[in-house]
Amino acid sequence: MIFLLSLWLSKLLSIIISACKLGQASNFPGKVALLITNDFLTHFKFNKEIKIILITGTNGKSTTCGLLCNILKSAGCKVITNKAGANLLSGISSTLSFHSDIFGNIEEKYLVLEVDEATLPLITKFIKVNFIAVTNLFRDQLDRFGELDTTAKLIEKGINNCSNATVILNADDSRVAFLKANNKKIYYGINRVIPEGSPLNDKIWLNDPQENTVCPECKSELVFTTKLMAHLGNYKCKQCNFKRPEPDFAVSGFKADDLIINFDISSNSFSQSKNNFFLPMIGLFNLYNALCSIAIAKTILNVTSVQIQKGFQSYSTIFGRGEKIIIKDKTAWLFLIKNPTGTTEILKTLSTVPNARFLIAINDDFADGRDVSWLWDARFDILSNHKKDIYVSGKRAEDMALRLKYANIHQDKIHIQENIVAGMNKSLKSLDSSEILYILPTYTALLELQRKGICKAAPKD
Repeated sequence: MIFLLSLWLSKLLSIIISACKLGQASNFPGKVALLITNDFLTHFKFNKEIKIILITGTNGKSTTCGLLCNILKSAGCKVITNKAGANLLSGISSTLSFHSDIFGNIEEKYLVLEVDEATLPLITKFIKVNFIAVTNLFRDQLDRFGELDTTAKLIEKGINNCSNATVILNADDSRVAFLKANNKKIYYGINRVIPEGSPLNDKIWLNDPQENTVCPECKSELVFTTKLMAHLGNYKCKQCNFKRPEPDFAVSGFKADDLIINFDISSNSFSQSKNNFFLPMIGLFNLYNALCSIAIAKTILNVTSVQIQKGFQSYSTIFGRGEKIIIKDKTAWLFLIKNPTGTTEILKTLSTVPNARFLIAINDDFADGRDVSWLWDARFDILSNHKKDIYVSGKRAEDMALRLKYANIHQDKIHIQENIVAGMNKSLKSLDSSEILYILPTYTALLELQRKGICKAAPKD
C-alpha cells in the first residue's frame, strides 16, 4: 500500500509540474517517491517478455540511448526511456512511475535506460536487467568518482549483480573491454585507420598524451597501432599476450563530410558482409555512439539495415548534444562539455569549421562537478590559431579565461561575462552574417539556457 501511495503521489506531481510548466518532471516526482519507499523500483510489475537495456559509461550515454530507441521504434517496437537524460535513481523512478498504470504495471516490451555509472549497481540491485552496454571510461567528475579505477569497479559491481545479462562493450577502450565479469560479451569497435587527409590523422591527435593506458593484466605499457581518440584504438601489451578483442560489430571504413558521417559495418549479424550507413551528426565520438546503438539493436532484435538507417535519419538530437538552435533569429549550435576527452574531441571537430565563433560557459554546481581542474587537461590549445574573439561565461568564467590565456590565446581576444544571458547576447551581437556561434556549456549552464527559454530547436532541414 505504501508503494501505491508513493506511485500515485509521483504521478500527481508529474501532472502538476507539466501542467504548470515548472519543468520536465524528470527527477522530482521520483525523488519524492524514493523518500517514501526507498525500494520503490522493486515494486513495478513488468511485462514477462520485456527486454531491459541499460546504457552507461562516461560519454555518449544520452546519444546512444536516443539512437537505439529510434532504431527500435523504426522496427515497430514500443519503447520506454528516460529521454530527458535523468539517469540517477530519482530520474529512473520518475520514468517508470510516469509510464506505469496506477498499480505499477508496465506493459511495453522494451525499456531503454541511460544510467549514471555510480547508479548502475543500485539499479541492477532493484531490477532484473537483460542487457548492459558500456560506452567508454574517461576521467570525469573527479570530486565525485575519483580516478577511473573507482568508476570501473562501480560498473563491474553493477554488471555482476546481473550474471545472466549480456554486456555490450567498446573493444577500443581497454578499460571497458576487460571489465571483470563472467557475463556473455559482445564487442564493437573501429577497425580502419583514420582516413588519410583527415584533420584527426595529424600526429598531434594520434600522440595525444592526456590519457595514458597500461595493461590491466601486467601493468606494462600498451602500444597502439591505431589511436582514434584519447586511449581508444587498436592496442596490445608490450610484455604479455593482452590485446584488443576482435569486435563482433566493426566499422570497416568511414568518411566525414560536413554534417554527415558515412560508414560501413562488418558483422556476421548482417545478411551482407558490409552495410553502409550515414549519420546526420558530426564527430568521431558520434560514430562510436552510432556503432554502439547498432550493436545493441542487432543483439536484442534482428533489425534490418533499412530500419537502422531510418532510425538514424529520424533522430532528433538531445538538447545540448550537438543541437542546432535558433537564438534571436540567429543560428547556433550547442555542445555540452563536461570532461577533458569529450571537450577535446568537440574542439577537434569544430576547429575545422570555417567562420566558427565560440561562447564557453563553465559552472561548478554539483551536477557539473565542483572540481574544474579538468579544464587544464582539455586541449584548448586547439584554438590557439583561432582569429576571432572568444566569449567566456558562467560562475567559473575567470578560470576559463585563464585557461585560454595559457593555451596561447591572446587576452585581448578573450571576453569575460559571468552572466550567461549577457554573455550570450554579447557573443550573438558580435557575429557577422557568415559566422556560426558554437556554445560550449557545462551541464547546469546548459539547463540555465533551457530554463530561461533563450533558445529553441531549429527546424529540421
